[in-house]
Amino acid sequence: MSMKTKSELKDVFNGPSSLMYQSTKLSGDTLALNPEYDLPVKVDTLNFEQGEPTIEHYKVIGLTGDWVSSSEAGDITVSFRVPTKQTDVLKLAFGTDAVSNKSLTFNGNSFEGNGLVLKNKKIVGTWAILNDAGDQLLILNNTALYASLVMDSDAKGVVAIDFNGTIESDGSNPDVLFLKKQSASSSSSSEG
Repeated sequence: MSMKTKSELKDVFNGPSSLMYQSTKLSGDTLALNPEYDLPVKVDTLNFEQGEPTIEHYKVIGLTGDWVSSSEAGDITVSFRVPTKQTDVLKLAFGTDAVSNKSLTFNGNSFEGNGLVLKNKKIVGTWAILNDAGDQLLILNNTALYASLVMDSDAKGVVAIDFNGTIESDGSNPDVLFLKKQSASSSSSSEG
């Protein structure tokens, strides 16, 4: 077998342009992505990272190296900031029953908007990141995220929602997918 060159090994995903969410997880052989939201995400807050594995060392007397070792995969962290207080996003983050329409009078003026009960809601589903060329998707499946409300001091006091969580692998369906757009001719020729 010949050595693979750097140019043969180059397969990069970069330049996220869109973060989409669907409440269903991807499973089975035929996958379908039908996002319910295309969320606005603050630049430089989208983070997906798997931590270092935890390595268990088993030593025996008389040997300097490990007799045997094992490991556990590192924890996965998913996080991003969404700078909006739009009603549907509040319901996604905190639950439908956490958001209600409210009105009040202040200084002789009427104000209307949302009342929010800060509930701890587990947001499960699939997140898809489309690159800026629109030809690649990075999909995070089996996710479990939680939301928190913040006043973003970096952005002159913009109210935002932080989403933080992990991937809860089911052990059979893919947790992360790297997909490339296929040309119409390659998808039609694979069907026939």
